[in-house]
Amino acid sequence: MVRFQTLSTAENCPHHNVTKQIEWYHSCVIEGRDFPIHYLFTDFFLNMRILSPNESDKNIQVIDIHAVIFDLDGTLLDTESLSCLAVIDSFELSNLHIPLDKRTELKSQGGLLPWELKRRILGLRGSEWIPIVLGYAQQHWGVVLELDWREGWQSRCMITDSEEVARKEVVDQFWRAWEMRLDDLCEQIEACPGATDLVESLASLKFPLAIATSSRMASVQKKRCRHEGMFQSFQDIITGDDTNVKCGKPAPDIFLEAAKRLGVHPSNCLVFEDSLIGAQSAKSAGCNVVVVPDRRMEKQVFYNVADEVLTSMREFTGKKWGISLM
Repeated sequence: MVRFQTLSTAENCPHHNVTKQIEWYHSCVIEGRDFPIHYLFTDFFLNMRILSPNESDKNIQVIDIHAVIFDLDGTLLDTESLSCLAVIDSFELSNLHIPLDKRTELKSQGGLLPWELKRRILGLRGSEWIPIVLGYAQQHWGVVLELDWREGWQSRCMITDSEEVARKEVVDQFWRAWEMRLDDLCEQIEACPGATDLVESLASLKFPLAIATSSRMASVQKKRCRHEGMFQSFQDIITGDDTNVKCGKPAPDIFLEAAKRLGVHPSNCLVFEDSLIGAQSAKSAGCNVVVVPDRRMEKQVFYNVADEVLTSMREFTGKKWGISLM
């Protein structure tokens, strides 16, 4: 169990009660009703802080965890380094050429993307991260592209219907190449430290479990090939191409859908994430969030979003959430 206190509320929000506001968000998304997008990331959700035991019990609500939801890439499966390698290789597969000296430099760094780029794309769907990667490659790696993808291109370009189609074709081609290359590397994917043990422990305690990932379902099916034992513990997998997920992370759609399928209110769900975008998504859905960030990410950026920040899932004891791990 965890106790929290709301420090501020969303301006002009129709509800000032935590549970009522979460229900309002949930009903808007599930029923397809519109609401101001700024409500998703207001201080109402981002400024809930954990109270120490000696603080006042006034306005404190006890949270019972009834279900657990996991992100996939970088949380359950250590796909991030292989994903970076697949991104670099996808340029050649898409007939987009990284200059040899830059490609050699990237390979010498273990095939990892520069952190200033990687941190911007963690948790995003392919349709969202690929334009960022193309723009970065164009600006910093000297990759020659017919269209301008550099940061801020939207304000510099008059986007015609034909150009919009052309951009989508480039993104789709790159996306297919990346998934194909990552599929080739799937036999090398390891579980993140502590992930398998934690999933098995939660399953033994009869917690309903789900995965909420920005990856497409076809890609998930490939990635799970070496980890069927762990995946058997999950009741459902919600992916970025699910028809019920209209907007990707950091919008709340995917976690609202996961909670709905598990039959549990979002406020009674515990989410494990590795990215800031994913944590914002889960928090804006009204879930409780544990973050195990990339080792290169500064923990401080999560303190106003996550309820618990760990360096490994092996550190998770469950005590804060009233969970007695076996």
